[in-house]
Amino acid sequence: MIAVRDLMTPIGSEASPDDLLGPVIETMRHNSHSCVVVSEAGRVVGLLTERDLIGVFMNVAGDAVSRPVADAMVVNPLCVNANDSLLEALKLARTHKIRHLPVVDDNQLLVGMVTHTDMINVYVDILENQVQLIDDNMHLRAQSLEDPLLGIGNRRAMEGDLVRVAANTRRAGQRFAITLFDLDYFKAFNDHYGHVHGDKALKQVVNTMVESMRHGDSLYRYGGEELLLLMPNTDGSGAIQAAERVRESVIRLALQHVKSPHGILTVSGGIASEDFMTQDQLIAAADKALYFAKSLGRNRTASYQHTN
Repeated sequence: MIAVRDLMTPIGSEASPDDLLGPVIETMRHNSHSCVVVSEAGRVVGLLTERDLIGVFMNVAGDAVSRPVADAMVVNPLCVNANDSLLEALKLARTHKIRHLPVVDDNQLLVGMVTHTDMINVYVDILENQVQLIDDNMHLRAQSLEDPLLGIGNRRAMEGDLVRVAANTRRAGQRFAITLFDLDYFKAFNDHYGHVHGDKALKQVVNTMVESMRHGDSLYRYGGEELLLLMPNTDGSGAIQAAERVRESVIRLALQHVKSPHGILTVSGGIASEDFMTQDQLIAAADKALYFAKSLGRNRTASYQHTN
């Protein structure tokens, strides 16, 4: 909690009740202060603000500068303790519609001043910190939903988006589909070329797949070298076309894989269309279709209905 002492300004313009207004006004002008704290033996007895001075000059313009401060000051102004919180000071200023608060210590001796400008400045700082905190939280949230290696959504992001897409498409009377992809013989690729080269190849495959995807489709890292393609507003035939386009883009990439019978790195995919299945059932259906595609020799896609 911010305390008053953390934002108050040092005592700059101070006067005693017997001081003449002329020199006091000059002090205010020199210090660029809009008020003067009036004290006796260190204790606050009054407050002289620009508004008070205007009233004096309006009434007695001729001899105003030769009159004592006591004739113009606000008597016994509200003060705040240096240990009070900023919130307490703001509430006090708002309730009494005042712009200047003398700050006193536990012995009621003057130690500083809090002005409207001080309050605005600290409020701006608080707002800036809040905006930065919101930005940081959004960045952290985005990071928590992104696979750090591949730069696509992770499994957590996939699960959330699946729920959202399912709800939206059912509400609109539409369908959606998914394809579960797996890189063919990727363990053999890593064993032969090394995991560093394997990570590089995986990133190249993902980048190629993303570039070939339709607008509105999303790719996620489901786990290891398994990738899930989410296709909103898509029926079974549309899903097959979209999945095949993605698979063929990996073939065109032509990454050498001497341990694969295809000679290059390829992917297999299992397609499942939403048909009033739960999220887990839909993924299980795509997994069965993927297994079927692999049993046919890999480097191909298969739909769930083909396995029934």
